[in-house]
Amino acid sequence: MKFIMSILVIGLMVSACGKKDDVNTTSTDSADESASGAAASAVGGALSGTSANGSLAIYKMQQQDPVRGFWTMVAKAVASTPAMASSLCPTFATTGTGCSASGSSMWLSYNDCTFQGHASWTGVQKITKSSGTATCGSFPTPPASGTLYRQFVTASGSSTPGSVSLVADNWSGVIDNSSSNLSNFDGQTITAIQNGGYGAAVSFNASGARTGINFAHRVYVTGVFDHTVNGNLSITEGNGASSRTINGSVTVYHNRVHVVGTSTFSNVVHEDVCCLPVSGTITTQFNEGATNSSTALGKLFVGKSESLTFTGCGTATYTSPSGNVSNVTLHRCF
Repeated sequence: MKFIMSILVIGLMVSACGKKDDVNTTSTDSADESASGAAASAVGGALSGTSANGSLAIYKMQQQDPVRGFWTMVAKAVASTPAMASSLCPTFATTGTGCSASGSSMWLSYNDCTFQGHASWTGVQKITKSSGTATCGSFPTPPASGTLYRQFVTASGSSTPGSVSLVADNWSGVIDNSSSNLSNFDGQTITAIQNGGYGAAVSFNASGARTGINFAHRVYVTGVFDHTVNGNLSITEGNGASSRTINGSVTVYHNRVHVVGTSTFSNVVHEDVCCLPVSGTITTQFNEGATNSSTALGKLFVGKSESLTFTGCGTATYTSPSGNVSNVTLHRCF
């Protein structure tokens, strides 16, 4: 986050000199840690983790960048075949160690799991459909007009919300689904999604197409960034379609600098082959918290906005709060 704030301060100085229309054509990772990037990451993870064709997000961490000093997570939609699942960490297609099921729920246990990347994952993900029986080896397709839930829990077989940890080199990160109101700096109430905790709930229509996402996560890396993200978005998708369009708004709490971003999704398109958007725009407006003032650095955001206009799979034009424009590539979903 210190790196991001340095970029913001420099950008404000450049803007004051009348150069804000300059375009930086070198890809930058700063957009990953932006409010708009955090919103895109959370929505992408929920979509790829509940896709109608039965694929899940596989997560991979890039190694620490020695120049920029932070790591990023990468998620790719991977075909849901038992052969592929058996060579990786457990997915719903796993029939051996790592997957268990009971009733309408299945649990995927990650124990120092690398998913072919540089990060190790430790924790348990629970996937539940609104009714019917879940079985390891097949995607837990919800019933007509049903809902599919994803949540990190404390143990296999448990319904107690928890978190998953990630370690890469000397970095450690957490995706939290359990803390009260996801520890947002402003103390705002965030409505629970399942079992008194958080995660993602994706609704389906009678034909099996997704119609909406309700999600809430806290994602943080100590000393780097800390975001609480929640929202409820509409999805326009045909049954069996390979793409879908997202509209609505997401709230992103910057817990380190104490600002609130409202990220508006305008015709943001996702395709099966990418967990990140391929077109559309996410625009974020920044404001003070309702009960907790911004830090000195956070005040540089207040009253300003940023945007990501997507040009391909995870590639976008990023307009920073200072008005600087860069061509960027986003790297993660969760």
